[in-house]
Amino acid sequence: MTSLSLIHKTAIIAEGAQIHETVDIGPYAVIGPNVKVGAGTKIGAHVVIDGHTTIGENCHIFAGAAIGLEPQDLKYKNEATGVVIGNNCVIREYVTIHRATHEGNTIIGDNCFLMNYTHIAHNCVVGNAVIMANATTLAGHVEVGDGSVFAGMVVMHQHTKVGRFCMVGGMTGSRVDLPPFTLTDGRPAMVRGINVIGLRRNKMGPDKRAAIKKCYKLLYRSGLNHSQAIAKIQEEVEQFEEVKEVCDFFANSKRGVAPTFGDVKEGTRELGEVLDAPVDEF
Repeated sequence: MTSLSLIHKTAIIAEGAQIHETVDIGPYAVIGPNVKVGAGTKIGAHVVIDGHTTIGENCHIFAGAAIGLEPQDLKYKNEATGVVIGNNCVIREYVTIHRATHEGNTIIGDNCFLMNYTHIAHNCVVGNAVIMANATTLAGHVEVGDGSVFAGMVVMHQHTKVGRFCMVGGMTGSRVDLPPFTLTDGRPAMVRGINVIGLRRNKMGPDKRAAIKKCYKLLYRSGLNHSQAIAKIQEEVEQFEEVKEVCDFFANSKRGVAPTFGDVKEGTRELGEVLDAPVDEF
Protein backbone atom coordinates (compact mmCIF):
# COMPACT_ATOMS: atom_id res chain seq x y z
CA MET A 1 0.00 0.00 0.00
CA THR A 2 1.19 3.50 -0.73
CA SER A 3 2.37 5.85 2.00
CA LEU A 4 -0.55 7.56 3.68
CA SER A 5 1.24 10.90 3.31
CA LEU A 6 0.83 10.63 -0.48
CA ILE A 7 -2.89 9.78 -0.40
CA HIS A 8 -5.37 12.60 -0.09
CA LYS A 9 -7.79 11.95 2.75
CA THR A 10 -10.79 12.04 0.40
CA ALA A 11 -9.43 9.40 -2.02
CA ILE A 12 -11.18 6.02 -2.02
CA ILE A 13 -8.98 2.96 -2.56
CA ALA A 14 -10.71 -0.41 -2.52
CA GLU A 15 -9.34 -3.29 -0.53
CA GLY A 16 -7.22 -5.48 -2.79
CA ALA A 17 -5.78 -2.68 -4.92
CA GLN A 18 -1.99 -2.97 -5.30
CA ILE A 19 -0.54 0.52 -5.12
CA HIS A 20 3.21 1.13 -4.87
CA GLU A 21 4.24 3.11 -1.82
CA THR A 22 5.54 5.99 -3.97
CA VAL A 23 2.26 6.58 -5.82
CA ASP A 24 0.72 10.02 -5.28
CA ILE A 25 -3.11 10.01 -5.22
CA GLY A 26 -5.11 13.23 -5.34
CA PRO A 27 -8.44 14.27 -3.81
CA TYR A 28 -11.60 12.28 -4.59
CA ALA A 29 -9.79 9.73 -6.74
CA VAL A 30 -11.49 6.30 -6.80
CA ILE A 31 -9.46 3.12 -7.35
CA GLY A 32 -11.03 -0.31 -7.68
CA PRO A 33 -10.03 -3.59 -6.02
CA ASN A 34 -8.28 -5.15 -9.04
CA VAL A 35 -6.09 -2.19 -9.93
CA LYS A 36 -2.27 -2.23 -9.86
CA VAL A 37 -0.24 0.99 -10.01
CA GLY A 38 3.55 1.13 -10.38
CA ALA A 39 6.18 3.23 -8.64
CA GLY A 40 6.28 6.98 -9.08
CA THR A 41 2.91 7.33 -10.77
CA LYS A 42 0.83 10.38 -9.93
CA ILE A 43 -2.98 10.17 -9.97
CA GLY A 44 -4.85 13.47 -10.02
CA ALA A 45 -8.10 14.65 -8.50
CA HIS A 46 -11.34 12.86 -9.39
CA VAL A 47 -9.59 10.16 -11.44
CA VAL A 48 -11.50 6.85 -11.56
CA ILE A 49 -9.61 3.59 -12.22
CA ASP A 50 -11.46 0.27 -12.26
CA GLY A 51 -11.45 -3.18 -13.84
CA HIS A 52 -8.41 -5.45 -13.94
CA THR A 53 -6.21 -2.47 -14.75
CA THR A 54 -2.42 -2.27 -14.52
CA ILE A 55 -0.62 1.06 -14.76
CA GLY A 56 3.16 1.20 -15.05
CA GLU A 57 5.79 3.37 -13.42
CA ASN A 58 6.17 7.15 -13.55
CA CYS A 59 2.89 7.85 -15.28
CA HIS A 60 0.98 11.08 -14.69
CA ILE A 61 -2.81 10.86 -14.84
CA PHE A 62 -4.56 14.22 -14.68
CA ALA A 63 -7.89 15.28 -13.19
CA GLY A 64 -11.08 13.55 -14.28
CA ALA A 65 -9.55 10.74 -16.35
CA ALA A 66 -11.52 7.47 -16.34
CA ILE A 67 -9.59 4.24 -16.93
CA GLY A 68 -10.79 0.65 -16.99
CA LEU A 69 -14.51 1.34 -16.84
CA GLU A 70 -16.99 -0.85 -18.72
CA PRO A 71 -16.76 -0.51 -22.51
CA GLN A 72 -19.43 1.23 -24.55
CA ASP A 73 -20.25 -2.06 -26.23
CA LEU A 74 -23.59 -3.88 -26.10
CA LYS A 75 -21.72 -7.20 -26.41
CA TYR A 76 -19.98 -6.69 -23.08
CA LYS A 77 -21.31 -9.11 -20.44
CA ASN A 78 -19.33 -8.08 -17.36
CA GLU A 79 -16.26 -10.15 -18.27
CA ALA A 80 -13.22 -9.74 -16.03
CA THR A 81 -11.19 -7.67 -18.49
CA GLY A 82 -8.98 -4.66 -18.03
CA VAL A 83 -6.50 -2.09 -19.28
CA VAL A 84 -2.70 -2.31 -19.36
CA ILE A 85 -0.76 0.96 -19.51
CA GLY A 86 3.04 1.05 -19.80
CA ASN A 87 5.62 3.30 -18.16
CA ASN A 88 6.11 7.07 -18.44
CA CYS A 89 2.71 7.83 -19.94
CA VAL A 90 0.97 11.20 -19.63
CA ILE A 91 -2.83 11.00 -19.58
CA ARG A 92 -4.43 14.41 -19.49
CA GLU A 93 -7.79 15.66 -18.23
CA TYR A 94 -10.93 13.64 -18.97
CA VAL A 95 -9.26 10.97 -21.09
CA THR A 96 -11.31 7.74 -21.19
CA ILE A 97 -9.71 4.33 -21.69
CA HIS A 98 -12.21 1.46 -21.54
CA ARG A 99 -11.55 -2.14 -20.68
CA ALA A 100 -11.79 -4.94 -23.24
CA THR A 101 -14.91 -6.82 -24.32
CA HIS A 102 -15.02 -10.63 -23.96
CA GLU A 103 -11.40 -11.19 -22.86
CA GLY A 104 -7.96 -9.63 -22.63
CA ASN A 105 -7.05 -5.99 -22.21
CA THR A 106 -7.04 -2.64 -23.88
CA ILE A 107 -3.31 -1.88 -24.17
CA ILE A 108 -1.32 1.38 -24.12
CA GLY A 109 2.47 1.19 -24.56
CA ASP A 110 5.29 3.15 -22.91
CA ASN A 111 5.93 6.89 -23.25
CA CYS A 112 2.52 7.78 -24.69
CA PHE A 113 0.96 11.24 -24.42
CA LEU A 114 -2.84 11.34 -24.52
CA MET A 115 -4.26 14.87 -24.44
CA ASN A 116 -7.61 16.08 -23.07
CA TYR A 117 -10.76 14.13 -23.98
CA THR A 118 -8.93 11.42 -25.94
CA HIS A 119 -11.02 8.24 -26.04
CA ILE A 120 -9.48 4.77 -26.36
CA ALA A 121 -12.25 2.20 -26.77
CA HIS A 122 -12.32 -1.48 -25.85
CA ASN A 123 -9.66 -3.88 -27.17
CA CYS A 124 -7.51 -1.17 -28.74
CA VAL A 125 -3.75 -1.75 -28.90
CA VAL A 126 -1.66 1.45 -28.91
CA GLY A 127 2.11 1.16 -29.34
CA ASN A 128 4.97 3.05 -27.71
CA ALA A 129 5.60 6.80 -27.94
CA VAL A 130 2.20 7.55 -29.51
CA ILE A 131 0.87 11.11 -29.22
CA MET A 132 -2.86 11.86 -29.49
CA ALA A 133 -4.01 15.47 -29.40
CA ASN A 134 -7.29 16.63 -27.89
CA ALA A 135 -10.47 14.64 -28.56
CA THR A 136 -8.87 11.97 -30.73
CA THR A 137 -11.20 8.96 -30.73
CA LEU A 138 -10.34 5.32 -31.40
CA ALA A 139 -13.30 2.95 -31.77
CA GLY A 140 -13.02 -0.67 -30.63
CA HIS A 141 -10.18 -2.96 -31.75
CA VAL A 142 -8.10 -0.20 -33.38
CA GLU A 143 -4.34 -0.86 -33.57
CA VAL A 144 -1.78 1.97 -33.62
CA GLY A 145 1.91 1.47 -34.38
CA ASP A 146 4.82 2.95 -32.44
CA GLY A 147 5.64 6.63 -32.85
CA SER A 148 2.45 7.71 -34.58
CA VAL A 149 1.10 11.21 -33.96
CA PHE A 150 -2.55 12.28 -34.16
CA ALA A 151 -3.64 15.90 -34.36
CA GLY A 152 -6.88 16.93 -32.68
CA MET A 153 -10.30 15.35 -33.23
CA VAL A 154 -9.12 12.42 -35.33
CA VAL A 155 -11.68 9.58 -35.54
CA MET A 156 -10.71 6.00 -36.38
CA HIS A 157 -13.34 3.39 -37.29
CA GLN A 158 -13.40 0.09 -35.39
CA HIS A 159 -10.90 -2.59 -36.46
CA THR A 160 -8.75 -0.15 -38.43
CA LYS A 161 -4.95 -0.12 -38.21
CA VAL A 162 -2.48 2.74 -38.19
CA GLY A 163 1.11 1.89 -39.12
CA ARG A 164 4.25 3.04 -37.38
CA PHE A 165 5.37 6.68 -37.53
CA CYS A 166 2.19 7.99 -39.13
CA MET A 167 1.31 11.66 -38.86
CA VAL A 168 -2.47 12.07 -38.95
CA GLY A 169 -3.92 15.52 -39.63
CA GLY A 170 -6.53 17.19 -37.47
CA MET A 171 -10.17 16.14 -37.85
CA THR A 172 -9.19 13.24 -40.10
CA GLY A 173 -11.72 10.41 -40.19
CA SER A 174 -10.92 6.96 -41.53
CA ARG A 175 -12.76 3.70 -42.15
CA VAL A 176 -9.64 2.17 -43.71
CA ASP A 177 -6.07 1.47 -42.60
CA LEU A 178 -3.39 4.20 -42.61
CA PRO A 179 -0.06 2.89 -43.93
CA PRO A 180 3.25 3.24 -42.04
CA PHE A 181 5.59 6.22 -42.46
CA THR A 182 2.97 8.43 -44.12
CA LEU A 183 1.24 11.77 -43.69
CA THR A 184 -2.53 11.35 -43.87
CA ASP A 185 -5.28 13.92 -43.81
CA GLY A 186 -8.90 14.47 -44.75
CA ARG A 187 -12.31 12.93 -44.39
CA PRO A 188 -12.15 10.30 -45.72
CA ALA A 189 -8.46 9.96 -44.90
CA MET A 190 -6.02 10.01 -47.80
CA VAL A 191 -2.24 9.77 -47.99
CA ARG A 192 -0.70 13.19 -48.54
CA GLY A 193 2.98 12.28 -48.38
CA ILE A 194 5.79 10.66 -46.41
CA ASN A 195 6.43 11.52 -42.75
CA VAL A 196 9.96 12.69 -43.47
CA ILE A 197 10.35 14.68 -40.26
CA GLY A 198 9.18 11.75 -38.16
CA LEU A 199 11.58 9.37 -39.90
CA ARG A 200 14.50 11.74 -39.43
CA ARG A 201 13.66 12.31 -35.77
CA ASN A 202 13.70 8.57 -35.26
CA LYS A 203 17.15 8.37 -36.88
CA MET A 204 16.08 6.53 -40.02
CA GLY A 205 18.92 7.01 -42.53
CA PRO A 206 18.64 8.35 -46.09
CA ASP A 207 19.02 4.89 -47.65
CA LYS A 208 15.95 3.61 -45.82
CA ARG A 209 14.01 6.82 -46.47
CA ALA A 210 14.78 6.51 -50.18
CA ALA A 211 13.63 2.86 -50.17
CA ILE A 212 10.35 3.84 -48.48
CA LYS A 213 9.88 6.55 -51.09
CA LYS A 214 10.33 3.96 -53.87
CA CYS A 215 7.77 1.70 -52.21
CA TYR A 216 5.09 4.35 -52.17
CA LYS A 217 5.89 5.51 -55.69
CA LEU A 218 5.23 1.97 -56.91
CA LEU A 219 2.16 1.50 -54.73
CA TYR A 220 0.50 4.80 -55.64
CA ARG A 221 1.92 6.10 -58.92
CA SER A 222 2.87 3.10 -61.08
CA GLY A 223 -0.61 2.16 -62.25
CA LEU A 224 -0.14 -1.29 -60.73
CA ASN A 225 -2.56 -2.84 -58.27
CA HIS A 226 -1.24 -3.49 -54.77
CA SER A 227 -0.29 -7.12 -55.42
CA GLN A 228 1.61 -6.19 -58.58
CA ALA A 229 3.29 -3.24 -56.85
CA ILE A 230 4.39 -5.43 -53.93
CA ALA A 231 5.91 -7.95 -56.35
CA LYS A 232 7.76 -5.09 -58.07
CA ILE A 233 8.99 -3.76 -54.73
CA GLN A 234 10.34 -7.18 -53.83
CA GLU A 235 12.25 -7.26 -57.12
CA GLU A 236 13.53 -3.69 -57.31
CA VAL A 237 13.81 -2.20 -53.81
CA GLU A 238 16.42 -3.12 -51.22
CA GLN A 239 14.68 -5.30 -48.66
CA PHE A 240 15.10 -3.32 -45.47
CA GLU A 241 12.81 -4.34 -42.63
CA GLU A 242 10.88 -1.11 -43.18
CA VAL A 243 10.28 -2.08 -46.83
CA LYS A 244 8.96 -5.47 -45.76
CA GLU A 245 6.79 -3.70 -43.18
CA VAL A 246 5.16 -1.55 -45.87
CA CYS A 247 4.54 -4.57 -48.10
CA ASP A 248 3.13 -6.65 -45.26
CA PHE A 249 0.82 -3.80 -44.23
CA PHE A 250 -0.74 -3.57 -47.69
CA ALA A 251 -0.85 -7.35 -48.19
CA ASN A 252 -2.54 -8.05 -44.86
CA SER A 253 -4.99 -5.15 -44.66
CA LYS A 254 -8.54 -6.38 -44.14
CA ARG A 255 -10.29 -3.03 -44.40
CA GLY A 256 -8.25 -1.64 -47.28
CA VAL A 257 -5.57 1.05 -47.23
CA ALA A 258 -6.10 4.78 -47.59
CA PRO A 259 -5.70 6.09 -51.15
CA THR A 260 -3.74 9.20 -52.13
CA PHE A 261 -5.11 12.65 -52.88
CA GLY A 262 -5.97 13.14 -56.53
CA ASP A 263 -5.93 16.93 -56.48
CA VAL A 264 -3.29 19.47 -55.55
CA LYS A 265 -4.62 21.89 -52.97
CA GLU A 266 -3.27 25.40 -52.67
CA GLY A 267 -0.50 25.62 -50.09
CA THR A 268 0.12 21.85 -49.95
CA ARG A 269 2.43 19.38 -51.67
CA GLU A 270 0.63 16.55 -53.43
CA LEU A 271 2.07 13.04 -52.92
CA GLY A 272 3.53 12.86 -56.42
CA GLU A 273 5.51 16.04 -55.88
CA VAL A 274 6.98 14.60 -52.67
CA LEU A 275 7.85 11.29 -54.31
CA ASP A 276 9.53 13.04 -57.25
CA ALA A 277 11.66 15.24 -55.00
CA PRO A 278 15.44 14.61 -54.99
CA VAL A 279 16.61 12.13 -52.37
CA ASP A 280 18.74 14.73 -50.61
CA GLU A 281 15.65 16.89 -50.14
CA PHE A 282 13.64 13.89 -49.00
